[in-house]
Amino acid sequence: MAAIQGPLAGARGRARPAGRAGLRVGNPFGQFNWWVLAGIAIVGLAALLPVIQSSMVTSEGFSMQRSQEQEATLNGQISILESDIGRMTSLDRIDQRAQELGLQPSTDPDFIHVTVPGPAPAKLPASYLPAQASAQQQPESWWQSLFDWLPLPN
Repeated sequence: MAAIQGPLAGARGRARPAGRAGLRVGNPFGQFNWWVLAGIAIVGLAALLPVIQSSMVTSEGFSMQRSQEQEATLNGQISILESDIGRMTSLDRIDQRAQELGLQPSTDPDFIHVTVPGPAPAKLPASYLPAQASAQQQPESWWQSLFDWLPLPN
C-alpha cells in the first residue's frame, strides 16, 4: 500500500512535489507574487516623483517669468500714460491750445456771488475737504458698566 501512495521512481528521474508550492504546467516562472509587482511599482513611482516635481517647478518658473514680463510691460505703459497726462495738463500746452482755438485772456471778468449752500454730502474728493475733528468718546470703564448693570436706585 505504501508503494501506491508514493511517486513513481522511474517517471523522468524526479519526483514532482504536490500542492501549490510546485511548478504549474502553464507558468514556467512559478507562482506570480503580487507583492513583488507592488514593490516595483512603488519604487518606480518614487523614482518619478522628483522628475514630476522638477517639471512642475520649471513650468511655474516660466509662468512667473511671463507674469513678470507682463508686469514690466504694464508698468512701462503706465509710465507713458502718466507722462502724457503731465504733458497734456501743463499750463504752456493749455495756453497754446487755447490760442489755437482763438481764445484770448479775459480783460473784464464777471464775478458771481452764490448765497445758496452746496449739497449736503460734498461732491469733492476727501483730500480737498477740510479735516473734520473726530470726536472720539472715551470707553466706559469696567466699574461704571458694573454699576449700570446693578439695580441701584438713582
